[in-house]
Amino acid sequence: MTLNEKNSLYLHDGKRPATRENRKGDVRFTCKDVGCSLQSDDSLIVQYIAEEAGATLGDCRWILGGAEDEGGDVYHDFPLAAASAGSEFCVKHPSGDIALLVVQVKSTALWDTSGVSFLMADVTVWRAT
Repeated sequence: MTLNEKNSLYLHDGKRPATRENRKGDVRFTCKDVGCSLQSDDSLIVQYIAEEAGATLGDCRWILGGAEDEGGDVYHDFPLAAASAGSEFCVKHPSGDIALLVVQVKSTALWDTSGVSFLMADVTVWRAT
């Protein structure tokens, strides 16, 4: 999936994640001020850091278990300055669905003048049953 400043990632679609052009999806890629970030109004976003790549559903449940929604931006706005290819992010939708986003390509060098910044990520969603 490719995210830019014109679309967003919609996780809770029933079958598979998709992008939406109206930016009313669950996760947005936004660049402003001094950098770019992943943002969400409702979903929690936490970076998964481990010696070995390949976060599992259990790993994401564990790391998201410590990320309580306290109404602030703490887990709803994640700066991407240090995120490179291979960086993994666990996302929890209010429905209980959990997603793993793995960054493949990040281009943020031209965001301030051209608006052509983007993020490409592999997305896996585990549905709450």
